Amino acid sequence: MESNITLTKKQVGSYPKLASELSGVSLDIDKWEKGREMSDKLLQQSHDIAKKMESVGFSAYDHQADLTLVGLNSRQHSKLPPFRNVTIIPWVSRKKRNKSSKELEYFLQKNPNARTWVHTTGKRCTLQELSERLENLHAKFGRVNSQPFMKKFGAKFVFRSTEFGEIAKTDEGLSFHPHCHSVLVLDRKLPSEDWSLLVSKIRKYFVHWSYDAGKIKSVKELVKYCVKPSDLEHLNGYELLSIHQITTNKRLVEFLGHLRKQRQLHNKDNVRLVRRKGVLTKTLNWNASKKKLPRFVPPEDADSARGPFIVAWVPPTAVFTHITEPCFLVQGLGSNDVTTLLDSWEVQRMQQEINKHSIKVHTKTLTHHINKSYTKPHHENKSQTIQKNTRSERIPPSSKFIDSVVCTN
Repeated sequence: MESNITLTKKQVGSYPKLASELSGVSLDIDKWEKGREMSDKLLQQSHDIAKKMESVGFSAYDHQADLTLVGLNSRQHSKLPPFRNVTIIPWVSRKKRNKSSKELEYFLQKNPNARTWVHTTGKRCTLQELSERLENLHAKFGRVNSQPFMKKFGAKFVFRSTEFGEIAKTDEGLSFHPHCHSVLVLDRKLPSEDWSLLVSKIRKYFVHWSYDAGKIKSVKELVKYCVKPSDLEHLNGYELLSIHQITTNKRLVEFLGHLRKQRQLHNKDNVRLVRRKGVLTKTLNWNASKKKLPRFVPPEDADSARGPFIVAWVPPTAVFTHITEPCFLVQGLGSNDVTTLLDSWEVQRMQQEINKHSIKVHTKTLTHHINKSYTKPHHENKSQTIQKNTRSERIPPSSKFIDSVVCTN
């Protein structure tokens, strides 16, 4: 049987090191405040839409849900809205597409020459026609990579994201313009004649108007809301419910080809993507394990009473202030005082591990500068060198950064 120390190290995983790297980053306060205002507006829109759906007998809230986000350093907390998994609710849609966006962005980092396409389904359609339009479009993507002309030119579509277009109210009811954005990759550079032929073949295959929109500038252009929140605000509860029923069992975002294999490999290797200095990198998922390792094992004298518990540690983010900090999700906090949880053995143990890594990173940097400053000059004798080396070893690795880290414990 493993000792408590060995088991604790496995349970802590890679999170402390990651948290020490990404915490303490100060964002532009004006941009942060603007982002927070937009987030608050999106949340309010989501509540308005959910309440309209509830008014016609649909359950848009999970009243049993009780998840709270807690900031480790700021000691602030915020209860997450208990929306059910309803795609047309903007807050839910944003949460769903975050992981998809990261997988796509990571793929594009390695395939910068990928191109985006836009595929339409013809003229605008009614609510009754919308479902069939989507099924036909999705079926086309299910077969496109196996077409002879795609294999001939070494082309593959690796991503598709479907949108309903701007919603308009007409005498016949709601009107939609369904279309999708896709990503095309080539396994080799094609001569201009071959590229022109491939473009014409793709357009012919999809029947309705499709066009190459060029190289991808931003992932945000591809992964959007299936319906704009501003369009949904003007609909009544029955209209919202009708759109929700159409989205049910529809795969509005789909990974294909190489991108699907990348995602499967990440899931198999228990990997998640984290942004470091603007670039997505892979790291082991500290919240999950193939072996389903147990949670922290508290010391024998710890309180064994089970109340609110931590379900996940979140990468450092600037939620409560404009400075990034480690955060964690708590299940079942209810009306309990969050201070009790913050002072618990489990949280304090994680805080200590983060502090250790923070000090190690700073000490290595400081030692590097010390050694560089005291490089032995050619004219010094042995006694002078020993004296200076001794003085450099006695310099404590103290700084405002380390003081602030230790004080948070």
